[in-house]
Amino acid sequence: MKNIQLWFNKNSRFAKTHNSHQDANTPSSGKLLDFSPDDLQQRLGKLLKKQNDFFPCFDWTFPPPLLNKHEPVTTAHELFCKPSVIPGRYSIYLHSPFCKSLCSFCYYAVIPGKGIDMAASYVDYLCREMALYAEQFKGQVCESIYFGGGTPSFLDDRLLGQIFENLHKHFNIDSQAEITLEAAPGTLPLEKSYFLKSLGVNRLSYGIQTLNEELLASMNRDYSVKQALTELTHAVDILGNVNVDTMYGFEGESDDTLIKTLSQFHSIGVPCFSIYSLDKQRTEYKTSFEPPKDTYYEHKIRLFAAAEDYLKSRNYVPVLQNIFVDPARASYRHQLRRWDNLPLLALGIGSQGYAPQRPYQNTGSMKSYYHLIDEGKLPLATMDKLDAELELCRELTSKLRFTHVSIGEFKYKYGVDISQVFQHLISALQNLDFVQLKNDVLRMTSKAAYYNNIIPMLFAPDNFKERLMSLPEEYLETFPVPYAMTQLGRSQTTAICFDDSSHIVNADRRRRMNPNETSQTSHARMRNGQGRRSSDRIQGWSTLSEQ
Repeated sequence: MKNIQLWFNKNSRFAKTHNSHQDANTPSSGKLLDFSPDDLQQRLGKLLKKQNDFFPCFDWTFPPPLLNKHEPVTTAHELFCKPSVIPGRYSIYLHSPFCKSLCSFCYYAVIPGKGIDMAASYVDYLCREMALYAEQFKGQVCESIYFGGGTPSFLDDRLLGQIFENLHKHFNIDSQAEITLEAAPGTLPLEKSYFLKSLGVNRLSYGIQTLNEELLASMNRDYSVKQALTELTHAVDILGNVNVDTMYGFEGESDDTLIKTLSQFHSIGVPCFSIYSLDKQRTEYKTSFEPPKDTYYEHKIRLFAAAEDYLKSRNYVPVLQNIFVDPARASYRHQLRRWDNLPLLALGIGSQGYAPQRPYQNTGSMKSYYHLIDEGKLPLATMDKLDAELELCRELTSKLRFTHVSIGEFKYKYGVDISQVFQHLISALQNLDFVQLKNDVLRMTSKAAYYNNIIPMLFAPDNFKERLMSLPEEYLETFPVPYAMTQLGRSQTTAICFDDSSHIVNADRRRRMNPNETSQTSHARMRNGQGRRSSDRIQGWSTLSEQ
């Protein structure tokens, strides 16, 4: 999982800009500007001209990792002590740090080139960590599993078998759960794909990045294009639901490189694409005292827009900003469900999870990970504590950032009409053509792509922004996005008032709108392309994108 704190650094483009734009309307330390519907649009216009960081930033989280920090708890019961807004359901993320070699663009918790002995010990501890959570999740249903890294397919069959055996031993995994495993070229021979299928893996994420040999060499990728295409073709034939990670924004890359890569993948039947931009700021900021600059900022937006048009013209649908699927052949429910505030159990070093109102992250140190598990404690490094308002706004901001927001869904789930709570903020953003509100659905426009790291953050509760203002000025200057949030001033039209009777939703969100629908008919409807509900919002996104 990515460490999002890296882009909250004072050397970003916005941090250097805002110091030269102080004026009489800048709020004093510790106090937000008063709510003023008439001035809100003008404030937004000035603010968003300044906030213009690199594009796109996909590892984004709300609330920012500044406040709410608490001493991590040591037991699963303490961590998952709050009631879930989706009771009885959860998902799992596992992390394997091992891979063949370290890619030049990678900033994950990885251990390249280590032998099977170290991996075997790690898997033993991973299974022991599962046991620490088993009692807490007894009687609940795991609806999706995502096994990331690193490169999980780098593990041999025995270790993979041990992991999946323990998953089924300790957790009740839905028979129709989406189970994703990440793989990299050079680790997926034909027999491996068959073995993964026998374990229950029904979705593969293949990190190939590009089919340009010269670009591969610059990334320290240890495989050939021919080998990768052979493995990928077999995986599509055997597993079907295969995602390919592609990357763009390389220095010296021609304008048509990404389209050529996507076209070749499309020709062999790949049903899902994740598109990422190369982010050199993350790998260079530690060795440079100059403000990191994304010189390809505008160029990346054009490349991404061209790729989006290409995929849409071939009936791929964007289920997240950068993830496109053929809805007849692919799914990605795991990531979509994260934004529903579904509990996410994190296993393995460096993994990030979500207990109700308790975002947390495991330690990234192998030594600390082993030591804490030996003591019978959860291997947590950090834990936040959110209140009910921040929990709601976590879902609101994340869905606005990555998908779209159903006003009716929030009314049903929380008893809160967010179109009234943020009425004037939404209106001001509409007037600036940054959001649209149609058919009770709020989403960002294409114009908002330049500012999509900050616009969702503006929907933070006023009392949270007030807390940010209470921080020392030098602290706010260190973290530019929260600084931008505070410069807007108060933006809530009304307070957030919960209807407690509707704060808990049905356990199976697929049947939320039709309690008489069986699981079998629900899945049949999905396969027939008739649309999905709540977490599976392919049809809704497709319809909106055409309006």
